Formats: sequence, structure tokens, C-alpha cells
Amino acid sequence: MERAIGTFELISVARGAATVDAMLKAANVKLFHASPICPGKYLIVVWGQVGAVKNALNAGRQVAGEMLTDEMLLPNVHPSVFPALACTTEVSEMGALGVVEAMAAPCIIEAADTAAKAAKILLIEIRLGRGMGAKSFFSMGGDISEVKTALTAAKELIIDKGLLVDISFIPNPHPDLKGAVL
Repeated sequence: MERAIGTFELISVARGAATVDAMLKAANVKLFHASPICPGKYLIVVWGQVGAVKNALNAGRQVAGEMLTDEMLLPNVHPSVFPALACTTEVSEMGALGVVEAMAAPCIIEAADTAAKAAKILLIEIRLGRGMGAKSFFSMGGDISEVKTALTAAKELIIDKGLLVDISFIPNPHPDLKGAVL
């Protein structure tokens, strides 16, 4: 079954609540996340079959109107994105560590998907804008060359959107850092 993720960022909490309600009523999608994020934005993340997610986004766009600041439809999502979003990825050995930080949640999900499709890495966590001044990030582990390849792919995508904050590549993380990241 094909899976897609759809996201909206709005600049109104009130309109965000109305938008997510319209999205859920319009299509058979599952709500992954809907809440205020810093600074006064509202983030919505839904997933389901591609057609259903498109329908939900179309319905939500009508309600969101001028309060919609960013949106993203990501069809054919890499399977490792879902556990990373839910922070349930099981990590036995990380190898090298890569972290990508951006100014918007929708593009960080897209960048994590791009990284996972570009190289054989393990997506560890995707953290979406809450309590971080609207910044979002994802972390990944794997062999040095694979993490470098994934970082390059993610960085290019986010730079094209003008939303890159920073990236870090740590080829051999200290054991205490591994404990903090995992």
C-alpha cells in the first residue's frame, strides 16, 4: 500500500484547529501530529494513501486560506521515516552520526526522506519544531560514506528552499554522545 505524508504550517493556532478538522473529515487519512509550535505557528502532519492525502490537503487549503505559510506532499515515503517521526527507531549501533537542522518542519521531513532514499542510513529521529523556535531537525546513523552521501542529498534539498540552519557530521561519536542521541 502506497503511503504519503502531507504537512501544513499555519500562522494561526485557531485556523490550524479548523484546518485539521476539515482535513480529517474530507479524506481517510490518519493524524500524526497537530499542535502549536514556536513562534505561534500551527503544524499539521497527516499520512495515508497518496490520493487521500491529496484530498485532505485540498480541503485543508480551503480552510487555511491566507494563514497557510508552508505545505508539503510527500508520496512514496521511505519506510524508515515513520518510526523516526514517532521516535521509535531501534538503534543497536550507530556508526557515524549526521544531524540536519532547518527552519521549517515540512522540509525536514522531506529532507529525511531524501536522505534515506539516497544512502543506506538509519533515520534515528525526526523532531518537528516544538520548543525549538520553529526549527526542526533529524538525525541519522550509518557508515561514514553513507552518512556523508545522505547529508549531501538532504543539504541540497533544504538549501534550495532557503531554510538550512546547519548540518553536523561526526564520523566517530563519543560513546556518551551515542547515549544522549539514542
